[in-house]
This record gives sequence, structure tokens and C-alpha cells, in this order.
Amino acid sequence: MTREDYLNPESIRAQCSQAVSRMEEDNRALETIKQSIHEFAADDEIKSESFSDLKQQLKNYETIIEAVRAANASDIGDFRSFSSLVGGEILDGAVIFCQMENALNLKEIYLLNEGVCKGSMAAAAEPELSEYYRWKAEKYSRLAESSQGLYERWRQKAERFDEIAVGTNHLFSDSGSISSLIQEGLSEVSGAFANGAYVSNKESTWQKQIKNRCLRLGMCFSDMGGDQSGPYQLWQRGLDSDKEYIRELVHGYEEYKDYTDEEIGELLMKLDSEGCGYVAFANIIADEYRGKEEEFEASFGFPLFLKNAVGTAYVNYNQLIMDLYCASDNRREDGSYDWKEDFSAVSGTGTTPESREYRFERYMAENGADVEISNIKCTTKDVFKKCKEETDKGNRLIISTCPVRLEDENGEPAHMDGGHAMTVTGLSEDGRIGVSSWGSKYYITPEDPDYNQPEKNRAGDAYIKLQSISFRQEE
Repeated sequence: MTREDYLNPESIRAQCSQAVSRMEEDNRALETIKQSIHEFAADDEIKSESFSDLKQQLKNYETIIEAVRAANASDIGDFRSFSSLVGGEILDGAVIFCQMENALNLKEIYLLNEGVCKGSMAAAAEPELSEYYRWKAEKYSRLAESSQGLYERWRQKAERFDEIAVGTNHLFSDSGSISSLIQEGLSEVSGAFANGAYVSNKESTWQKQIKNRCLRLGMCFSDMGGDQSGPYQLWQRGLDSDKEYIRELVHGYEEYKDYTDEEIGELLMKLDSEGCGYVAFANIIADEYRGKEEEFEASFGFPLFLKNAVGTAYVNYNQLIMDLYCASDNRREDGSYDWKEDFSAVSGTGTTPESREYRFERYMAENGADVEISNIKCTTKDVFKKCKEETDKGNRLIISTCPVRLEDENGEPAHMDGGHAMTVTGLSEDGRIGVSSWGSKYYITPEDPDYNQPEKNRAGDAYIKLQSISFRQEE
């Protein structure tokens, strides 16, 4: 804290509330605009080559609108966090520093007087006079201690300001990372339609990068990704409506068409035990189809978003994870089913980068999407750099580690176990890699000695592995 710093929590909360209201209103307006663009582009009464080109331009504008909405949503979350982190008292640097200085000055005066009294006490010839000066010295000593206590209380206020500054300094950075891409997209799209033709730059990556940033923005706001235990918890909850659609989904696959309720429960327990790789890819699918909900439902056969009792939309992760799992688990490269792959009916072996590659590419091809999954060779020392290179290309990433060394936002250990695959959701300036795991946000520090000094790790085969996922765009 400096003498010029000033914080008024009530004023900040009022400003945050106003900003949130404005951004929510902006997002509603943007959604209306996006819907109008979509409806206009879907008009099948207009047929011409120029209109087809115009539709491509409008589709790119929809991508930009979705990016602005995602950036707003991230800022809304940050404004709400800021409002809750500023505390409940006014912190005025001028007042705090003045009070600290006054307290220290008083302390020095009291200590000086204490010294004088102690000197007089030693020089006093009469016991009564000596006792009087001893009493005076003790009084000044207590006053000095009281002044030190007063100084500490004001110093703690200054520290509280610094804590708030540190705790909030990461806010509003995510939306800023996408603004240059939005400007790049606007510049390219607005100038690409001429003489009835839309000529886009095939070398441009702003669309992919916007989608990549939106994954980070979405998960930083309220959507933290899927959870491999979610489907089993849903089944255990026992609502008839949940069990009905789960049965229908599971029975839709040949290998599970005759499963009893007990066997379905065991299958979902097995998913919970080994499903991290499937969840990591489900997160990426969900993000790829944000803003393309109709296309998703037409391809996959179920909605991407559901609504809760109060009408709030949320990603239908559980159904997506189950569908991906039932379609892909235990599949060999030739598509046949390996009944011996898992340990038991309730415990599985999980996925490897190699099995994820052919299983997920096949799953997407069966649902009408062209996806390329590549294993990225890297050491623990250059994993952050490789992540940066791939995200700059607009590609998504799955990171798998052994052992699991996850931290929360404050750097506190969160999970320290076995091997695990996760979706990369962002890269921090301090060199940490943001990930989505078990429906929450965590961080990996590649410099952790458990990764770059595997001989010191009990696992013995410690590693960090990367997979890049690229959705090929329609020409």
C-alpha cells in the first residue's frame, strides 16, 4: 500500500453491480442480434452464390459475437469476485500512514520517557522516590507497548489492502486476452466481402484462437467442465427421468443392449474409475459446439444444454460423457470390442494417448465431424512452451500426468495421486498450466520435481504428455 491508495468497498460494490447490469444487458442484446443473423442466414427462399458467400461472412460475425459474449461473461464473473473480495472497511492510505507514523512517534516518546524514569530511579536516594520512578517507567513502558499495538493494527490494515490487491490482480485478464483477436476478426471479416463474393484468408487462425480462448473464458466463469463421477451420481440419485434416459442411452449400444439396472450401475462406477480421458475430450467437444447447439443436437442426437429448475442453462456433460464412453471404451483400433481390457465390471484401465487418438477420432467421425488428434513430443522443461505454441494455432490440448500434482488458485496442493488426463484451459504468466478436472479448476506446475526428476518419485515412471486436438473447418 502507498499513501495515495484508497479503497471504498461500498463504492466499489455499487460500481461492480452497475457494470454487471450493463454487461448482462449487452449480452442479451448480442444474443438477440446473433439469433437474428442466424434466422436470416437460414432463410431458404434466398438462393444465390452471393447469398451463400454472405452466409459465410455472417457465420464469422456469429463467432465474433460469441467471443464478445464470452469475454463479457468472464468480466461479469470477475466483477462479482472483485465485489466479494474488497472487504467491509474503507482503507485510506493517507489516514493509515499518518496513524502508523503517529503511533511510532508516540512509542519513541514513551520509550524516551521510560529511559529517563529508569535513570532517575537509579539515582534516587530515597526508596519512596525510587519506587515512584519505577512506577512511572512501567507506565511509559505500557504506553509504548500500546502504541506498538496501535501501529500493528494500522499496519494490518495496510497489509489487508495489499492482500486485496494480490487477490484481485488476476481479475479481468482473461477477457483482455481475447480482445485483440476480436479486433483482428472484425478487421478481416468486414473487409472480405466485395463484388458479391466473400474472400476469407485461409491462413488466418483468429477463429480457432477465439474458440480456444472461449474454452478458458467459459471455464473461468461458471462452467468448470465435466466430472467423471457425475453420471454415476446421477444414477444413484434415482430419479425416474434420469434413469430412463440413461437406460435408453446405454441400451443403444450393442455391447450393452441387455444390461440390467445393476449392470448399468456397475458400468457407471467403472466410468468413474477410468473416465478422465473421456471427460477431457467431452470438455473440448462441448466448447467446440458452443454457439452451434442446433448442429450439435442434429449430429449427436441430444441437446448440448439443459436448464435447471430456475431456468439457468448448463452444459449437458453427463449425457455427452456417457455417450462418448459407451461408444468408445474398450474399442480396439479396428473397432472391435475388447472384453478383457478392464480389471473388473466396476474398475477400468483408463485410456492412453494412443487409444484416445483413434477412439476419439472415430467417435467424432461417426457424428459427422473431422477431428485430428496428435501426440506432441515434449520434455517437462518445454511442456509450457509447447502448450503456448498449440494454443496459438487455435488447437485444444489434453494433458496427462503421472503422478497427479494439482494446485488450487492459491498454490495449495489439491490432488496428489496416480495418473490422470485433463483438459488444458489456460496458461498463467507464472508458468502454471490451468486444467479442468473433476468439474473444477486446478493448476499444474511443470517444474515440479516429481515430473522432471522421476527417479525421486515413488511412481518411477513420472511423465507429462500432451495431445493436440484440431477441428478441421468446413471449406
